[in-house]
Amino acid sequence: MMSKFEKPIYSVYSTIYSSGTIKVNDVPVVDWYGEDTNGTGGYSGDTIINQVLLQSGKYKVVGKMLPRKNKKTITEEEVMSLDFYLAEADSDKWKKSRHKFHPKIESPWDGLSENINYPTFEISTEIEVELPFVLDGWQNSEDLSEIKEEDLFAEVLSTYRQIHAVMASHNVTKFLELSKEKMALQEQAFYFSEERKKSFMNGATELFNQKLEIVPLDASSLQLEIMGYGKLVRLIRIDGSAALQYKSPDSKTQGNVEFDTKLHMRSKEKGFSII
Repeated sequence: MMSKFEKPIYSVYSTIYSSGTIKVNDVPVVDWYGEDTNGTGGYSGDTIINQVLLQSGKYKVVGKMLPRKNKKTITEEEVMSLDFYLAEADSDKWKKSRHKFHPKIESPWDGLSENINYPTFEISTEIEVELPFVLDGWQNSEDLSEIKEEDLFAEVLSTYRQIHAVMASHNVTKFLELSKEKMALQEQAFYFSEERKKSFMNGATELFNQKLEIVPLDASSLQLEIMGYGKLVRLIRIDGSAALQYKSPDSKTQGNVEFDTKLHMRSKEKGFSII
């Protein structure tokens, strides 16, 4: 029987030495692509997943390994592992309460066979969670997989261009208005206090006030990704990075500021919105 926490926080601790993505409930929670994968370095980090779980139940988790940048296959040197943690959200209880709630999964730690050229490799499992909420997410949204892909791409690109224009004008008030569904979902999923909500708003305002240059949106360098079992969609760049990005204020010390922007359609009449 799982622990009964007042404010449970579920997370996946990922270790990725390749390119790759981690999906929970068919939604990417970690994307590790592009220049960061060029060489022998890797990624490791803990990612909260409450916001993609939406409610209590069983969920599939998939770790997909892909070749590093400038490589065509996964070599015997690449590895991936996922650990699953549960903790009480309150900061004074988090450290003592945090524990593994599901067995670790990993790729073969003696490496994939050097005699096989893997274009991709997947590890997967099913986790069960108990949450004190049911989030108003994309569960009942339109099935986007039923729309012709070229029509869907055009519609999604049009919405992204509207968001891009708001970001280019550094209009934080309008951007937060466009993001209100996503913000409401995250506030519930992460148990935000009023102080934490205010801090989030202040952070967004500070970012937009930097007046950073926005990376252009070129349709030919973008690709469509349908997720959430057909209920969510986003555009990503060919290298796997986010379509919407501000250029880095200091490229020597940090990368671009990326906005992972997922859309859904509650109804065809309402059209797309950020979630």
